[in-house]
Amino acid sequence: MIIREDILLDFGADIIELNPFDLLFEENARPEFYFQIMEGEVKLSNFKKNNEEFIQSIHYQGESVGEIFLFNRRHRYPANAVATKESKVLRLEYSKFADLLKSNFDLQLEFLRYCAQRTYYSYIFLKSLTSEDATHQVITVLNYLKEKQSLTERYSFEIPYTRKELSSLTGLRTETVIRILKKLQGEKVVQIVKGRVYY
Repeated sequence: MIIREDILLDFGADIIELNPFDLLFEENARPEFYFQIMEGEVKLSNFKKNNEEFIQSIHYQGESVGEIFLFNRRHRYPANAVATKESKVLRLEYSKFADLLKSNFDLQLEFLRYCAQRTYYSYIFLKSLTSEDATHQVITVLNYLKEKQSLTERYSFEIPYTRKELSSLTGLRTETVIRILKKLQGEKVVQIVKGRVYY
């Protein structure tokens, strides 16, 4: 958890409930709030011309969504934030969020560390997208997802996404992801049991 929920509530945050496919915020809207997930999951995504989705990132319980855009409010959101399951999200107005950060230097530093870590992973992920090696792209995403769960043992992480969702995260075709996962299974990098992938 980035910021304790009781602190956010003390500064005036409200709780919004989302169903699957509900928008938390829309591409091209102005950033006005700090959002932190209490329960559920939210993805940042864009749609290509052929209506295919490209998932930029997925955010889980205790994580914030779109926080970095609050600090350059001349620009609008470059992606949609969409709930992928029933979710509860804390929402705090920008001015109150700024007051919160000003009030506690340690919390401010922790928030900056979190933003720095998120930016680091974004660069690693973007670097993988420039690779012509599709297998490398898939493994980069799997590593990122597993690290976020603080898991290290082989096959300890069950990939919570379909092949289609993995293709949306990597920008690869679904058929390519399926082929790569089969190859990785043969190399004992992943294990596939009853259709579920373990990494």
